[in-house]
Amino acid sequence: MSFIKKTLILITLGFLIHISFIYYFPYLKVWMIFQNAEALNSVNVAFYRDVPTANSREVIRPSPDLMYSGCGYDVTYNPLVIKTDIPNSYWSVSFFSANSDNFTTLNNDQINEENITIYLFGPDSKPSQIKDGYVVVSPSNRGLMLIRQFIGNGSNLDILYETQSSLECDTLSN
Repeated sequence: MSFIKKTLILITLGFLIHISFIYYFPYLKVWMIFQNAEALNSVNVAFYRDVPTANSREVIRPSPDLMYSGCGYDVTYNPLVIKTDIPNSYWSVSFFSANSDNFTTLNNDQINEENITIYLFGPDSKPSQIKDGYVVVSPSNRGLMLIRQFIGNGSNLDILYETQSSLECDTLSN
């Protein structure tokens, strides 16, 4: 084989490996998170994190100004009901699909209530009538819901911990 053919094969192979990595890496990362969550029996169960420090590794690239909680979800068979109190400061609820895409975010600019109920449905769910909350439809059966609360100067930390502990993630029973 000539040098040019070998070079073209090598470039093509490198390009295909690179594109495959870019496409599959987010799925692999979420899959690894779910393997850990399943081992701890924490799928569709709320988790709560302390105020992040420089040594925190539970949340990827945490902000020191935010307190985190959430739940890994699997809505393959049943929708998930998420209930939580809402702080008086900045907050957001973000939903991430199996490939780590952020497909929905709700925050204090959109909702001004003391508590919130969110019904999370999977892509194959049948429509339901909901009267007391917000409906979010996930493009994948598995993913992650993450709540962020603004800490500020920390003077309201006790209230934020109370708000954080109000988070519930339960499957919707028929």
